[in-house]
Amino acid sequence: MSFIEIILLSLSLSVDTLAVSMGGSMSLGRMSPSKVLKVSLAFGMMQAALIFAGWLLGASVASFVHQAAHVIGFVILLYIGGSMIWGAVRKSEENVNLNGVKHLLLAAFATSVDAFAVGISLAMGGMELSPAVALTVTVFAMTVLAAVFGIVCGSLVGCRFGAPARVAGGLVLIAIGIRLLF
Repeated sequence: MSFIEIILLSLSLSVDTLAVSMGGSMSLGRMSPSKVLKVSLAFGMMQAALIFAGWLLGASVASFVHQAAHVIGFVILLYIGGSMIWGAVRKSEENVNLNGVKHLLLAAFATSVDAFAVGISLAMGGMELSPAVALTVTVFAMTVLAAVFGIVCGSLVGCRFGAPARVAGGLVLIAIGIRLLF
């Protein structure tokens, strides 16, 4: 996986975090640097942990399903990318409460489940440990930046760019899935 592909994949995976943090910024009340940092790190750590956990799981089972691994990875990425596009078209956004550890971790997990599946599909596509670590670090950084941007900019930017960003993210995931297939 090239550096550009790692960046694009990281951006695609952080789109949900951007949208949720924009909507959830309303629930946070008065902004402080420590509050922004806490929320952003929670999203970033969850996303990075799940993509790497997915890669570990995928790497452990890839040898068992070697013949179909590329097809399985393609189907997973096609589904996730299609879901992102479908959600953007349907405009199925709702505001999220990011106050309290329980709400914050639930939101971080919900926006990171797709990273777990992407990690599995990339391992099944043959991604080695070194690029997986680079991807994990990049996903963490992009997700933290997306959360900071989302919280700071709030719903003003979310209403304007949320759906197009989700469509673009979904298309990138589908493109990476097609590359895995071939």
